Formats: sequence, structure tokens, C-alpha cells
Amino acid sequence: MKKLKLSLIAIVLLQISFYSPDRDVSIRADATISLGELEPFWASQIIHATEFLPTQWGRNYVQTLQETGAAQQFIRIYNQPENAIWVDEDGKIFYDWSHFDEMADIILPTGNKLKVVFFAMPPEIAAYPGSGRRRPYGAVVCTSPPRNYGQWEDLVRDFMKHVTERYGIDEVKQWHFRCWNEPDLGGFWYQADLNEYLKLYDHFAKAAREVNPEIRIGGPGLSSTKTYREPENFRFFLDHVVNGKNHATGETGSPIDFLSIQTYGGAGARGGPGREFPEVDYIMDNQLRLADIRDEYPTLQDLPIYVDEWGVSASGTRGVDSEPMADVRNSQYAAAFLTTLVERHIKVRQENDRNIGTFVYCAMNDALPEHDFMGHRKLISKHGFHKPVLNAYKLLYKLAPEIVQVHTKTNPHVTAFATRDGDRITIVVTNFQNDQVYNDGLSYPVTLNIKTSWKPESQVTLKHWRIDEEHSNSYTAFKELGSPGLPNPLEVDAIKNRMDLELLESPKQLKREDLNNIKFDLPCNAVSLIEIIRD
Repeated sequence: MKKLKLSLIAIVLLQISFYSPDRDVSIRADATISLGELEPFWASQIIHATEFLPTQWGRNYVQTLQETGAAQQFIRIYNQPENAIWVDEDGKIFYDWSHFDEMADIILPTGNKLKVVFFAMPPEIAAYPGSGRRRPYGAVVCTSPPRNYGQWEDLVRDFMKHVTERYGIDEVKQWHFRCWNEPDLGGFWYQADLNEYLKLYDHFAKAAREVNPEIRIGGPGLSSTKTYREPENFRFFLDHVVNGKNHATGETGSPIDFLSIQTYGGAGARGGPGREFPEVDYIMDNQLRLADIRDEYPTLQDLPIYVDEWGVSASGTRGVDSEPMADVRNSQYAAAFLTTLVERHIKVRQENDRNIGTFVYCAMNDALPEHDFMGHRKLISKHGFHKPVLNAYKLLYKLAPEIVQVHTKTNPHVTAFATRDGDRITIVVTNFQNDQVYNDGLSYPVTLNIKTSWKPESQVTLKHWRIDEEHSNSYTAFKELGSPGLPNPLEVDAIKNRMDLELLESPKQLKREDLNNIKFDLPCNAVSLIEIIRD
């Protein structure tokens, strides 16, 4: 009897908590006040591993990135010069960049520009040809410095001449060319020798500038977690490009057009250093701290910072078999993480623009995964199931091009931002609770008030798009079928029927005055897009 009384008390307390007015979230979107143009800074992607791009899988994947709005600005690939080199009988070195052209010709028709990372030293010109690493599901690449920096310059110069002649400088100057990837890690650069990396960068910059000064070059692309722990490595690079002796020219400093950084929401498929769970705050703290370091150098203060890799957590190929928390990359958690990150950066751009942009999502995509929903950092699973995070990109693709003012009642979890064009208003509302990795935290009742300049007699259509446990969620469908290791054709069809962006309810026909009191519940780690279309 005592247990029953305690249970009843617990239920009553839960109900009081659930219906508490303090939990109500009030959001007011004023579509009459423009805050400027909204560029899709979140919509760039990596083809990883690059060697799969020319396959039919790669072509289909790029098409999906375009159609879903996941890639609207840049697609990043590795240059892979190890596939381009050949040496004749006399020892003379030649390069054939047709492999790169094949990849570029797949990407450019989508309207995206290229981010080209020079990573992998051809063994034929390497100081330590035996040093190397295997790309995930891909080829072994040499991570050595060149044995002769003149040969490295020749490689860079030959490539830059090729692309400017084939694609034209008007096109190529819109691309980003980066020298190496994560040179602060021994697995990516021989002995993680940053002094040697400065030589590599200087000769890279010299060769590129000799071909055409409009070619945009940058670095250093240091790793996320190590840079958070050791930010002096980033400062070490900046000090060199501003004050150091150039190893290629002997002058002071090195030319640079952008700074490349990598920032994840956590490490090892978990939270970041000293953090139990992935955090948007951790990404923001790291990015803003690096911007502060950049601003210590007056000549670099206008230099853009590009986030050339990001994700909910690093270690993209670590799955649920070794780290259970990697499951957040399967569920709606990752979708809510993305839209919350977008909201935070919109706010930073409005309040104190730090010139941080082009967020490149690093999905460890490949043609040969073992199973579906392994917890890897992917957009699409083995059998082509779109994960909830890809639906977040589809949702963001529906945004209008102009940001408008939004006021949200203070809540640690619920965020909102809104956009407009002439006859359409969109409001994205997210309930992200980063410590609820199984998405079973509090739901919040939301009241939305939308102010417009439309005439009182205007008729509108309201569409409510939703990503949560029951909507736009192939992972839920997969689990409901018992998480089949090898789904049969009927199961594949059933999961695919649930994998696209879905409406929470049927579209509604409303009057303008009805926009003053739109109510809905928003579950934990759910995302809503309210789309208002003037008829």
C-alpha cells in the first residue's frame, strides 16, 4: 500500500511538472523586420573516401547531396596526386590529372564549387615512401614529406596549371585549395612535425601563386580535439604566415587566403575533453577561441575561417559496437544538433560576426559498409536509408533567403529562427537536449506568434514538417522491424517509406489572424519547420 501511495504521488508530481506553465515556450517571429540575407553556410559536404566518387555509388551520392540541399556551396575531395604520377625510363616525372577531372566533372554540374585538399605524397617523390595510412575503406596513402621540395613545387604547379587551363581562372578562383590534412597527427603527417609542415605549406603557396595569384590557398586543417587541447599549434601556424621566414622564398611571411579549421561536437563518438556528451557549446567555444587567436594578428583579422570538417562527434568510423553513444548519429539527436548549431551561428552573425563559414559535414561515406545504422558518421546507410540528419538538411533546404527577427522565451533547450521571401515564411524550432542520448527527455508545449505585413484578408496555407521519433525517421522504422542485419526487399521498402521528410499533420488553410496563436508540442531532440505560404 505504501508503494502504491508513493507511485501515485510520483504520478501527480510528474503531471504537475508536465503541465507547469514555466515549461511553455512562447516564440514570436516578426516577418516585417529583416535581419539580412541568409546564405546556406551549413550546406557543404565531404566525399570520404574520395576514391569511391567515380563509381556509380559516388555519382548517385553526389546527386542525392544536390537534391536534398545537403550540398549547396562546396564539396570537398582529396586531390590524390598519388594516382596521377608516372616516371619514364629516364626518371623524368609526369602527371596525368584525368582522375581528378573525372571527379570534378561529377561535382561541378551540381552547382557546388570544389574544396581540394592536397593530401598524400606520391611515393615516387617521398622522403619516406614506406610511411603511410589506409583511408577508411580505401587506399593506402603516403604521409611523408617530399625528398625534394622542388619536386613538390613541380607537382603543385603542374596541377594548378592544368585546372586553370581546363576550367578557366574565373571558375577555379571560386575553389578552395588546402595544403594537407591534420598535419598535427602522426597518422596523417610524418611524425606530426609541424616545422616540416611549414616548409610544405610555403612551397605549396609559392607554386600556386606562380601559376595565378587569384588561386585561393589556405591551411592548416589541424585536428579538432588536439587543437582544442593545444591551441598553440594554431597560433604557431599563424605566427609563421605573418612573421616567419618563408622556407620557399626567404621573405617574411607566407601568402594565405583563408584559414581551415576542424571542429566536432565531441571526440571518440562521445563528448569532448571533460564532457560526457556531445555539445554544440563545445563546437562554438572552439571556433570562437580560434577566431580570437586569428584576431591577435591585425593583418589576419579579415581572413575568413572555414570549418572544413564538423560532425556531432569525431571518430567517424567508430560505431555502436565499440561506443554505444555513437547511436546518436543514427537518431533524430543528430538532426537536432545540426539545426541548433545553425541557429547559434545565425545569432553570432547577427550580434558579432566572426567571419566563420562554409561548414563542411564530414560523413564517412563509402560503398562497402557492413550493416545499416552502425553509428558511423554517415548521411545514408548501407541500403540507401536516409538518416534523420539528412532530413535536417532537407528541412533547412526549405528556408527562405532572408532572415527575420525572432524572440523566444528563455529556455535552455528550445531555439528558433525564421526566414521569409515575398509569399512565404519559415520558422525552424528545435528542442535539443544534448544529455538525452536516447531522446527521452522533456517535451515542451510551444506557442508561435507570427507577425506579417500581409493584408488582413490574406489566406494562407500552413505546413508543419517534423523530425522526431515517429516522423522523418528511418532509424525508428529500422528498429521496429527488429534491426535486421540483412533486411529483405519488403523490409527495405518499409524503411524507405519512412525515410523522407514528413509532415506532422495535413496542411491547414488559415486566415492571417490565425498566425497569432499556433500551438504544438515539441518532443525531446525534435525539429519542426513551420512553413506559411500566402495563397
